[in-house]
Amino acid sequence: MKRAGRASAIICRCLHQLSICALLLMSHDDSLCADEESRLPLVTDDRVVVRSEGGYRPKTISCVIEDITGQKIVVRRTGSTVNVIRLQEVVSVQFRKSEEFNEGLKKLRERDWKKALTALQSAVTTENRNWARREINAHLAQAYRALGEFEGCLATVEKIVQDDPDTRHVVELPLVWDERLPAENRIQLAAADLKSPSVVRRLTAASALLHDSSQEVSAVAVLKDLEKSSTGVLLELVRAQLWRLRLLHPDQLREAEVSSWSQTVRQLDRRTRSGPEFIIGRALLATHDYDNAATSLLWMPLLEPLDPPTTNASLQEAITALELSGRQSEADKLRREYHPTGDIEK
Repeated sequence: MKRAGRASAIICRCLHQLSICALLLMSHDDSLCADEESRLPLVTDDRVVVRSEGGYRPKTISCVIEDITGQKIVVRRTGSTVNVIRLQEVVSVQFRKSEEFNEGLKKLRERDWKKALTALQSAVTTENRNWARREINAHLAQAYRALGEFEGCLATVEKIVQDDPDTRHVVELPLVWDERLPAENRIQLAAADLKSPSVVRRLTAASALLHDSSQEVSAVAVLKDLEKSSTGVLLELVRAQLWRLRLLHPDQLREAEVSSWSQTVRQLDRRTRSGPEFIIGRALLATHDYDNAATSLLWMPLLEPLDPPTTNASLQEAITALELSGRQSEADKLRREYHPTGDIEK
């Protein structure tokens, strides 16, 4: 009962804030706060805001960013002092951007995907810092995915991974989280891609073929192999894709297992949680835990949208969960006030 009450409180709070700050919630990266950075004037030095111990005010470090790889950021402070900071400790990062990069971020926020793509493609050609190019490419992958250009998205993430194998930006892969979507709204890959030398292409192929009965065994084998060899964000995405098996075979779905998934995702960063929360929400819906299902299903549309079709699917499932839980007024409010991720043909 406590769990249901907590879920209800979260739902009410989310819906109360919806009409005021929905757009503000759609940030693109919890650890870098790129949307906030884009509104800053161009600066000659960088700033990293880190959490302070004991819950005190965050500390701002003026520095030059040397690199951002995996789960760490390397900064050079006054003189030649070099520090390595874990991204888990970072509240936000502010760094110098080109006009094209800022314009691309602005258009992403406005969900003007085509103009965002054009601006970011221009920005990446003029950026000399390797780590900054990776940040631009991550946003470029978001634009490709929103436009349904899934191969372009995958190729862009592959480029990032070649430069930074442990990158957190694998979260931008065009993975399939809802096999029920029309074929044109999810990536289409062949069985041969399950044997690709590219780790991220194998993962993406496994996600795309998992629901195909003729390819399920091969796809599961790839995912289990990746589970043994992966770390960081990539590992979390692999595990979440394996959860999808329970949705494909609902007779194997167990409440205790879904509960353990809910505990697991609390350790993930905000953006990485989107896909896994959608899977959890669908599983909770199937096991008739409607309040908690709505909470999980609202994560993607309210906090971290992925591609428009998947985000809209999560929204519709959330509305269904609210209705089934007897929260018709909240469902109506969500349907009336929330504007999904926009027209991808814009």
